[in-house]
Amino acid sequence: MYIVFGNEIIDSSEIKTAIEDNSNFIVEKDMTKGTKREDTLAYQISITIEELNEIIKENYELDELESEDLFDEYMTMTDDLAMELEEIMPEEVIMNARAYKWDNSANTIKAIIVMGHIELGELKISDITKRLLSQTD
Repeated sequence: MYIVFGNEIIDSSEIKTAIEDNSNFIVEKDMTKGTKREDTLAYQISITIEELNEIIKENYELDELESEDLFDEYMTMTDDLAMELEEIMPEEVIMNARAYKWDNSANTIKAIIVMGHIELGELKISDITKRLLSQTD
């Protein structure tokens, strides 16, 4: 799907490829059409628990973390890693990312990432993220 990004037109599949090629995230679903906007990109992404454990091991002993603390760490780390994707996105992008689920069957943390041109504003991006979160599994 093509979206208007400032003075450019961007193909959502190009951004999907950039995310998968430059991070440990897997794009599970292009949710751009679900935003019901012509100026916003959105994706459902996931990252494996194994990837997150490798990062956590650098700072903590996994055996010492209680399951609730580990869950919080997974969610926070997924949010942080998703926001780092901003570095590989087009200039003047604003983003919001929210981890929302530990999928035990796939052993992944799922998140929603929404982005648009800076003219759109943080509040609008945040509102779109909340709306998409309410529509996900």
